[in-house]
Amino acid sequence: MNLVNVAKHLLHLAETNFGSANAVTNSDEMFASQQLFEVLKTYKNSYFSEFCTYETLEFNDEYDNMTDEEESNDDEDDDYVKNQYMDISSNFTMEDMENIIEWIDEHSNYSFSTIQHRFRKIKSMKDITRFRQYIEQNGTRSEKLKKIKEFMFNEFYIKRAIEKEVVHDTDLQLFALQKAKQLGWDSFKASATFIKSFKKNNRISSRRYTKLITRSASNRKVCSMNGMEIYLMSK
Repeated sequence: MNLVNVAKHLLHLAETNFGSANAVTNSDEMFASQQLFEVLKTYKNSYFSEFCTYETLEFNDEYDNMTDEEESNDDEDDDYVKNQYMDISSNFTMEDMENIIEWIDEHSNYSFSTIQHRFRKIKSMKDITRFRQYIEQNGTRSEKLKKIKEFMFNEFYIKRAIEKEVVHDTDLQLFALQKAKQLGWDSFKASATFIKSFKKNNRISSRRYTKLITRSASNRKVCSMNGMEIYLMSK
C-alpha cells in the first residue's frame, strides 16, 4: 500500500469537506497530525484494517455538574422500592421518612427552612428526630442501599479499571440486583433514576471509543522437509 497516495487523498477529502486555509499550523494541529501519522503507519504492512467504535461507562472527573433543582427532580422521581410499612402518623409512611432522611443527609448544609420548603408536611426538627428513631427501630433500607452501592462501585471498578471490559447501565443494574438478592431485598428495583444518581455520585459517564484493528502477514520463514535434510547433512 502506498501511504503517500493515502495521505494525498486524505488531504483532498479534508479540503473538500472542510475547505483549505493558509493559516499557520499550531501545536495542537501538529500533535493531531502526528497521531494520524502513527495510525497511517499501521497500514503499511497490514492486509486488513478496520475501525471499531464502541461505548462504555468510564470514570470521568469532568462529569456535568447538576444544579440543586435538578438534584431535587431526581429525588422526586426516586422509585427505589415501594414499601408497605404502616404509617407512623396520618402524614408519613416509612418510605416517606426514609426518602426525607436520605435527602437531608445528602444536603446536610441546608437550613431547616429549606428542608421545610421541600417537605412541607414537616413542622419542626422534632419530626426529623422521630423519623431517625423510627427508621433505626423498624427499617434497614439505608444500610442495604449503602451495601448495594458499595458492591456496584467495586464491581464496576474491577470490570472497567482492572479487567478493561465494556460496561453499560444494564451491567450496573445487574450488580445492584445481585447484591439486593444477597441481602434478601427481593422488592428492590434498580430504576433508571437510581442508576443515574449512582453514576453522578461516582463521576461515571458514557464515552465512545474508536479502536483500529489491523492484521499483518507473518514474516516467519517456512522450512520445507528438503531444506531440513540439506541443513542436517551439512552438520
